Amino acid sequence: MKALRDHLSGGTRTSVGQAPAIIKQVTRSPELLDEIYDLFLDQDSVVAMRSSYVAMKVAETDPESTWRFKKRVLRELPRYVQQEVRWHIPQLLIHMNLTPAERRKAYAAVMEWSETDKSKIVAYYGLEAAAQFVEADDTLEADFVPRLRVLNQRGAASVASRCRKIAKRLDIAL
Repeated sequence: MKALRDHLSGGTRTSVGQAPAIIKQVTRSPELLDEIYDLFLDQDSVVAMRSSYVAMKVAETDPESTWRFKKRVLRELPRYVQQEVRWHIPQLLIHMNLTPAERRKAYAAVMEWSETDKSKIVAYYGLEAAAQFVEADDTLEADFVPRLRVLNQRGAASVASRCRKIAKRLDIAL
């Protein structure tokens, strides 16, 4: 049988390729997630994107699938530099059973990505995850509000729209 990596390769970084079949396979055999999470840092950017996509899609239906990977993901945050992987990491972090210290570390990373990554999609998902962290830990709000305001002012239309929705949900004046 072909290795998971082989099934996730080929095509472009914005296509899902055979990922839907891999998602079904991982759902039936959760032990395959070890290999999926290992591939987030693969040298092949298509493989890295699709592996993080698979993990994110599995987490949507089984949030607890992320829990055993939280230490690995938190440790590797500085190494996740590929924008397509950064699309998915915030969506994984929100499902993890984070301690307050881990939540602050995750918050710091996704906010930094939201402010510095050229991808509007990274900012969109990073801000959404940061907002959820603020909802879980109100000590983060004092840091979040001014940064949200800045991103609302300088961000692209999609980022500003996300800022306004988050501000409304959290009752923050922009």
